[in-house]
Amino acid sequence: MKIFAETEKFKFEYTLVETEEGLRLKKGGQLLDVHIRDLGEGRYCLIKDNMPYIVNVHRTNEHYNVRIAGSHFQVMVEDERTRRVKELVRASAGARGEKTIKAPIPGLIVKTPVQAGDTVREGEPLIILEAMKMENIIKAPFECRVVALSVKEGDTVEQNKVMMKIKGIED
Repeated sequence: MKIFAETEKFKFEYTLVETEEGLRLKKGGQLLDVHIRDLGEGRYCLIKDNMPYIVNVHRTNEHYNVRIAGSHFQVMVEDERTRRVKELVRASAGARGEKTIKAPIPGLIVKTPVQAGDTVREGEPLIILEAMKMENIIKAPFECRVVALSVKEGDTVEQNKVMMKIKGIED
């Protein structure tokens, strides 16, 4: 699984790989000499260059608090799916003309709480898409009217399939 981590000073992009020895990190296709073992209850043993470190991780709603070797970091972590959903919403929020809402990831349409002609406020759900047993809520990037809906509950969609068209409402 690809993960993106960000602290106040650094940004990282890694792939998390399960091996016989535990979790490993890959960067740029190369397996790093880092081993991670889950000790339970938010504690991990990280071995880098044959040196063990105990890592304590506490998750909040917005980030992870990480303590390692006497240092404390606040880390934002996203997986690839979450990042794609956020990028889709950011891209849609720029202009308020007619917009096409595409599937950010392949999945199953679980719910379509809106219909063509409905007016939707910013942040309200447009479509609920299930992927890898997780529900992803595609929200309205701005106040809009649903122009067309191209999917229905129970449909499966591929990444980038057009799911609906919306048009911004002028103030």
